Amino acid sequence: MANKEYKAFTKNNLKPYTGSIVLYFVLMCMATLFSIASILSVSNFLQILFDTPTQATENPSQLEIILNNVYDYCLSFGKHKALWLFAAIIFAIYFLKDLFTYLASYFIGATRNKIIRNIRNKLFEQFSTQTIGFISKYKKGDLLSRVSNDITEYDQNVLQSLQTLVNNLISVILYFAVLLYIDYKMTLLVLVVFPPVAGIVSFFSRKLKRSSKHMQQKSSHLTSILEETISSLRIIKSFNAIEEMNSRFQNFNSSYTRLRNKINRRVNLASPQSEFFGNCLVIGILLVGSQNVICSPVLMSADIFIVYLIIFALLIKPAKDISTSFYNIKKADAAKNRICEIIYANNTIIEPTNPINIETITQGIRIENLNFAYETTPVLNNINLFFKKGENTAIVGASGSGKSTLIDLIMKFYNVEENTIFFDEVPINKISSKGVRKHISIVTQETILFNDSVKNNISFGNNNFSDQEIISAAKTANAHEFISKLPQGYDTIIGDRGGMLSGGQRQRLAIARAILRKSEILILDEATSALDTISEHYVQEAINILSKEKTIITIAHRLSTIKNCDKIVVMDAGFVKEIGTHSTLIENKGLYYQLCKMQELN
Repeated sequence: MANKEYKAFTKNNLKPYTGSIVLYFVLMCMATLFSIASILSVSNFLQILFDTPTQATENPSQLEIILNNVYDYCLSFGKHKALWLFAAIIFAIYFLKDLFTYLASYFIGATRNKIIRNIRNKLFEQFSTQTIGFISKYKKGDLLSRVSNDITEYDQNVLQSLQTLVNNLISVILYFAVLLYIDYKMTLLVLVVFPPVAGIVSFFSRKLKRSSKHMQQKSSHLTSILEETISSLRIIKSFNAIEEMNSRFQNFNSSYTRLRNKINRRVNLASPQSEFFGNCLVIGILLVGSQNVICSPVLMSADIFIVYLIIFALLIKPAKDISTSFYNIKKADAAKNRICEIIYANNTIIEPTNPINIETITQGIRIENLNFAYETTPVLNNINLFFKKGENTAIVGASGSGKSTLIDLIMKFYNVEENTIFFDEVPINKISSKGVRKHISIVTQETILFNDSVKNNISFGNNNFSDQEIISAAKTANAHEFISKLPQGYDTIIGDRGGMLSGGQRQRLAIARAILRKSEILILDEATSALDTISEHYVQEAINILSKEKTIITIAHRLSTIKNCDKIVVMDAGFVKEIGTHSTLIENKGLYYQLCKMQELN
């Protein structure tokens, strides 16, 4: 992963919204200018209120001349009318200031939300398109934390801080310009504080970045513990491990809290640091400014000095918030890097430039001299097989023999060497992933259903099926009878992972979903291993109906379920050891025979 991609992450996300950002900048400049105008109008208001005559200074500035002219003009209408006139002017100025501030917040708020939306979409797209191997490297809780906690952290501590930083920089620059214009000598005192503040901010930012990375890792681990606990609640309760899990979570949570306290203290230190230097400057300005007012000749009028003090007081907060913004941006570096780690991860599945589209599979799947390794660990060795259309081929073997890996390669979840897997006569490397998978339906041991209606679960992946087609597929899968008895029939919401249904019912829904797709290839990955005898009977009936017209690949540990398969492939340690029917393999008394003896199967 290129480090420059990490650094350019925020820039790349802001680039599509350059127009909105420029508009925000202009609106904030207008709001700040009207804020300055409101302060300058205070000078005239104070003169009228206290009946102070216009003071003549030794070298009046253009600003002072303009304010005195406005004062003299308004006073020509009389003191009482002048007060109303200035009140109206100040009201209009404040109204415009607040209007521009609101418009700036309106546009930048929508922009921030769109940026977060785009990042979240990119993360989700990566989760769905990355290889199974890549996703398997991470805990579920860690991935969930990146979409929720890390994005929230990025929004609050980067985007919001950048917004605050721009706002404060505009205020500081414009306020500072006015102060320089009023009295440049006194304003130069402000610059004294910048070198030490910059050094202190830099020192604490480096320490904060390291601590923040550690905190984000702990945050994702915390989410993982929660996810594992909720998923494993039955086991935790069964083994009376509630106290142990509570203790483990509380200990980790305490460690996480201590780290958060440590980071928050460092962030909170930024504000009093800059405020201390600001207060020192106020004292210095009061001393110098008072001398300019009371000296003879007068170097600065009292009302202008009051305006100067007000502007400087307003300058302190945005100047202080600038250092806080830098703290927060550094604090979110860890969250940003964790998001970038997923977004900029390369998808190792190589898609063909000009993919070949296969309308229908007429022969089957052929595998020739297939070898495969996870990084450096060999998993499959010199595999040669043919899954013929219209036949049910079973793959058996001990755990780790390579059965599931072989299926993952057929599904194009991983890259394979060229000319090793063929759909009819077309190499899988010349077919897109989508093109391969449209011909395949899969039913797994762990039935994957969604917290949605029965109808939407059966038609998952394609909403163009009619109700009649869905019902027909359910009948073929022996599922229509129990679906009809549900409270809302096909519109019944079946809960998280189909929790309202039994294991057999869930599996029959999964088979109905496979039937509805009308794929030529059906993969049954331990589809009946977790079912009771009655449920297995219903599911097996549905499979037998399908086997007449489809290429079926059945992975099984329970050998009784594949006795009647057309062909049985026996795998061991990544090699194909035997191929034949149940009866011929029993007669050979090889590995399959030994497996059958273990299960007391004749």
